[in-house]
Formats: sequence, structure tokens, C-alpha cells
Amino acid sequence: MKKIIFALIILSIGFQGCYKEIVYEDNPFLVRTRTLDYQSLTMSNSSLFLGDTLKIEAKASGDSLQFLWSSTGGILTFSKGTAFFTADSSKLYTISCQITDKYGNSMEKSSDVQVSTELIFSGIESMDVIIPVNHTTQFTAMVSGEGLTYNWSASGGTMMFDNHIALFYAQDTGIYNLNCVVTDKYGVSETKVISIEVAESFIYKSLTATQLQIDAGQYTEITADVLGADITYSWKSNPPGSIVGEGNVILFTICHADTFEVSCQVTDRFGNSEIKSVSIKVIL
Repeated sequence: MKKIIFALIILSIGFQGCYKEIVYEDNPFLVRTRTLDYQSLTMSNSSLFLGDTLKIEAKASGDSLQFLWSSTGGILTFSKGTAFFTADSSKLYTISCQITDKYGNSMEKSSDVQVSTELIFSGIESMDVIIPVNHTTQFTAMVSGEGLTYNWSASGGTMMFDNHIALFYAQDTGIYNLNCVVTDKYGVSETKVISIEVAESFIYKSLTATQLQIDAGQYTEITADVLGADITYSWKSNPPGSIVGEGNVILFTICHADTFEVSCQVTDRFGNSEIKSVSIKVIL
């Protein structure tokens, strides 16, 4: 009887020892019941401007998850389930994240992001703010972007344009509004408006010299910047000096030191006249 009881005790201990050695996580028939739940791969935006940063988050539940991130280009930095992406050129990128748990279960998700150059319409540059009737002036749209198209219009007058350059003139006086709509290849549009005045007579913009101080015997070039048609120019120097040339551009020189007031009188065919002058200092 004692031998039977002793044998049962030994057998019981043996069963308990075998039971403790079973590790369910290492049982190949039980591992498949441990699931990896890859919930989502989300981006802060589906489109991106070149130079901006995109945030991507991978959400999943499981044991001892490992995240393997990749992209078809650009720069991708990450820490576990969060990644940040910046592009190095304008195109479509694919960003992927593969998640693996400690049991060998693995899932991957991918998402696309379109990277483009931002449409920046900084303004319209004008050669003039006021022009005489029938004088053609140029406007330039200052824009950067991709696949740009331009649509110019004016509240009057005549306009011709080629992409970002437009030419305008008017036969009647007044203030005209010029409108430019720029659209990129992604359908983003921006509009700018500029005004210009059209006057009856010529516009005497300025009288300038390349050098305001010269040595005796040296030349300086003086230019009368005038807008208009049928213009005549009359040049004078006080005290008298040497004026070489005619029209709106002349050369001035003198062989002795002094300060000279060089003037240019502009007259149109209707008798309208205006005078501007510039001071030139001559030294020995």
C-alpha cells in the first residue's frame, strides 16, 4: 500500500513538472491565434509643396511591434510609428510602413503623396505708372510654379500678351485696370490687378547722368527719359560746356573745373514743353 501511494506521488510530481515546461508562446499550434491589428496609415496631407514637411502615422496593436518605413524618394525620418517626410523634387511619392510583431506576423500599408512647387504670384511689375496716349508699355507677372497658364485682360485700351509678359496701350486718356489670372497644372489659381494712367501729353520721367562728377576733359552721358511721340529735345549748359550729340542722349565735357547745370527742354508737336536739369561737377 505504501509503495502504491509513493508511486502516485512521484507520478503527480512528474505531471506537474511537465505542465510547467509548456510555453504556450512557443507552441506553433497556438502562435496563430496571436493577431497583429494594423489599423491605419495616415498622412497629415495628401499633397505637399516642395520644401514642406509631411507627418505620417502608423497605428497598430500587437506584441513587440517593429516598424520598417520606406519611400520611393525624398528624405524619410522616423521613430516607431511616426515618420516625417520631405521631398527633393516635384512628383508623386509612395510612402510605406511594414509592421512586424514578435511572432513573425507582418503587414504593410502604403499611401501616395503628390509633391508640387507652390504657386507664388508675388505681383505685376510695370515699366511705367503713367503713359501718354498710344504709347506701348510692358507688364510682367512675377510668378513661380509648375505648368503655368496666364490670362490677361484690361478694362479698356489694347492688350497683347505672351505668357507672363503683356503689352498695353490706349488711345484715350484715363485710368485702366489690368488683370492677370495665373493657374498652375494642379488647378490652383491666383489673381493680381494693377492700374495705369494714360495722359494726353508726353511724360518726362527723368534726366540722369552716368557720372555726376568728372575730371576735366572726361565725358559723362546724360539721358532724358521721355514717353511720347514727335518729341524734340533742346540741350543747354550753364556755364557753357561742350554738348556732343542730339536727341534724348548726349555727352557732356569741359576742359576746366566748375559746376555745370545741364538742362534739357522737351517739346511735343502740340507745343507742350517741360524742362529738367542735372548738376555736373568738374574737377582738375
